[in-house]
Amino acid sequence: MDALPGWPGVASFSTSVFSAKEPHNTKLVFGSVRRYALGLLTRRLGVVRFIQVGANDGVSGDQLHEFVVGGRWSGLLVEPVDAAYQKLVSVYASLPGLTFCKDPVWSRNERRPFYVVDGVDVLSSFSLDTIMLHDRKYADLRSMIREVEVEAFTLDELARRFGVTDPDVVAVDAEGCDDVVLSSFDLERARPAIVMFEHVALSAAASAAIKARLEGIGYTLIYDRHDVLGILEGTFEPTLTAFLQDVVRQARDN
Repeated sequence: MDALPGWPGVASFSTSVFSAKEPHNTKLVFGSVRRYALGLLTRRLGVVRFIQVGANDGVSGDQLHEFVVGGRWSGLLVEPVDAAYQKLVSVYASLPGLTFCKDPVWSRNERRPFYVVDGVDVLSSFSLDTIMLHDRKYADLRSMIREVEVEAFTLDELARRFGVTDPDVVAVDAEGCDDVVLSSFDLERARPAIVMFEHVALSAAASAAIKARLEGIGYTLIYDRHDVLGILEGTFEPTLTAFLQDVVRQARDN
């Protein structure tokens, strides 16, 4: 489904504490810093264990794809939308060490409604309000949405089930539910080297809470208007982590 022209983007009215007006080049700079950090972690660890929630088709807008296909990453990919899940499995079918799961992630194990956006899998979410933030982007977004009942599980539960309780990287893209997904995983115990999530659809309160939690654990947070990269203290030399943070901050401020 093609978007209508003139769409300003969700970041233009985001209330997330991470979101602020910034030059167009910040996204490019942030993406380069994120890619550098993931590449450096891969070189240092050799094998990277990961969990990706909201993996979609494994290609479209996927910041992990190049590292997963490199064959040195292993772990769990979660994607609840059937069409995207089938593409995801097909993309990575030849790679060993990967496990795929269609069960969606929520704050507790329960049955609840999930909203599928036909033709735009990436917008599907537990949060109808988040989906409707994109209403101005499509001629009739509401008619594209189907409500389905699903069995949802905490990320702790899925991590235990699939044997990935101590990942090096946790990446989340859950359309307004990233904080809920992260709240269902024991980051304080697992302490993954890198945590990635989308903040743009989070409220001021939700984004402030996840910011306080991650900084309290010891993560340095690097971000642009849409996404956050958290690097755990001790992962890299402190001066390098501070430099990466400053590179993005300078791009945002200039």
